[in-house]
Amino acid sequence: MEAMLGQSRRGVNPRSGQVTIQTQPPLAEHGQNPRSASNLVFFEKTECVHSFSTQLEDDRGVRMTGLAVDKEHMFVADYVNNRTKVFTHKGQYKFDIKLNYPCDVAVSQTGHLYITSHGDSCVQVYSTRGQQVTTMGQGLLKWPWGITLNRQGHVMVCDSVKKSIFTFHADSGQLLNTIPLNMCVSPVYITVNSLNYNIAVADRWGHCVHVLSPTGDHLYQYGSSESDGVLLMLPRGVCTDNYGHIFFADMGNRRIVALSPQGQFIRYIVTEDDGFEYPVALTINPAGQLVVGDEIGKVETFKYIQLKEGEQNLFFVYCD
Repeated sequence: MEAMLGQSRRGVNPRSGQVTIQTQPPLAEHGQNPRSASNLVFFEKTECVHSFSTQLEDDRGVRMTGLAVDKEHMFVADYVNNRTKVFTHKGQYKFDIKLNYPCDVAVSQTGHLYITSHGDSCVQVYSTRGQQVTTMGQGLLKWPWGITLNRQGHVMVCDSVKKSIFTFHADSGQLLNTIPLNMCVSPVYITVNSLNYNIAVADRWGHCVHVLSPTGDHLYQYGSSESDGVLLMLPRGVCTDNYGHIFFADMGNRRIVALSPQGQFIRYIVTEDDGFEYPVALTINPAGQLVVGDEIGKVETFKYIQLKEGEQNLFFVYCD
């Protein structure tokens, strides 16, 4: 996909060190004025605005596998310690939810946590205050891994063994839909694009990211293809921002990749120079910043983009 940049114009403002992207405005439902987003500026060097460790005194090491945020808290799935930890945005530990090998976590606007449990082969549902609510997918799921919510607020689960996406009703837990992932070797993490509702799936052992239409039709893949020349290694967490940009953790290469809503390479947001060992989990916080979790327990928050109005003498990537 990086070769597609030859069809676009891309550059850096030498004075500001910023890459400017012209893209579609965010959706009105996210509470932003689309007219204010004519130009989006990606900083050439992202700014880390906060960092903390999720390791607790009684932990046996850490293996972070999932990350989610709401307005008050960060929720961290720690696979080896059998718990999902709850922190403030500043990194203050509040409490944890004990589960059998949690893989990933998603949080709803209604105050529910949806946690994939490898040990229980289901989705465990809790309130954001730690009270258990219900379970989903028992008897259907084999190894539920990545989890996200679609635009209707229903729960989408990526099963790595069954190579399928299962969609459950957020309240009743009823199975609504199943999308096969026959193109994948080992699908793990999943997200739904907030701009076009396409589904992005990280294929760990396929060393690529697949993008599907909302109905499950395969649109394209990024990486692991002789035609695009992109070599990924063990891609993991994937998320999108309000403008439809796709971010995923290229874990084996110790970097975070940013793509346009159409799958064009934009830049590396975080690299091994930022001190990450195994970037594995991603999310966007309410401030529009990228939150990155390292498998060994570090969480860092990055400011990567800003809006510009009437900016001149800048170079653009046209992503339409």
